[in-house]
Amino acid sequence: MTDEDSRALLSRLLENAGIDETRIRGLFDRVDQFNASVKSEWLTNGFERAVPTDTKYDPYEMQDLWVEKNGSFPGYNCRITAFSLFGEFVTVGADQPKTQGEDTLFLDLETLTEDPAVLCGDSTAKFCALFAPVPAADSTDVDEQAKTLQAGWAARGVAFSDSTARLISVVLHDRFSDTENTLFVGHVGVLLPVEDGSFCLIEKVAFQEPYRLVKLRNRAELRNYLMAKYDTSWGQDTTRPFIMENDSLMAE
Repeated sequence: MTDEDSRALLSRLLENAGIDETRIRGLFDRVDQFNASVKSEWLTNGFERAVPTDTKYDPYEMQDLWVEKNGSFPGYNCRITAFSLFGEFVTVGADQPKTQGEDTLFLDLETLTEDPAVLCGDSTAKFCALFAPVPAADSTDVDEQAKTLQAGWAARGVAFSDSTARLISVVLHDRFSDTENTLFVGHVGVLLPVEDGSFCLIEKVAFQEPYRLVKLRNRAELRNYLMAKYDTSWGQDTTRPFIMENDSLMAE
């Protein structure tokens, strides 16, 4: 996300997906802000091949430099970044509270309080309805948990309108006790179709980690990429992370 070719590709794909120019311009402004806050050698110059978990930076050193340049402002994470692009394709019920899921989304809400313009006219209530944790089923079965998430979203009136862009959510199951058993969007990006039948995923890795544009030949590569990063459990009584494409379990 530092070279003109990858930026031009992303801009074209976002425009082709019908994403509003204001949202696109805002994304690039935030990319520039982040890139100017960290060392250039930590970032790629164009597309590079790498193992999904490999980075050119130490995340703790990168976080320290972000804080040095930006103070206590948390910055922007995957959920805020994806929503800032995709929010126009999501609707929620009119009766949703202004905020929910504060225990989990507290840093997101801190950013949205300081920079509400990042939502491009959407509401914090809409953001929270989509991303606040949903009560999970008493199960470790992916299909059952996906249906539980769908029901939780439906209860909040969450719906997705038709678009060639797709919201790709990695859903994590957290189970701390019988009363703390939830499904949560731990990572999310926007999948964009390319003219040759392949895809690009635009994501923000973490609050103080870079924006990333990933080229993928198909959904199988997308699944392998995301699961290599987020399927890190080791025999807990929780469901394996699963991937939603909009509000459906992503096909193999």
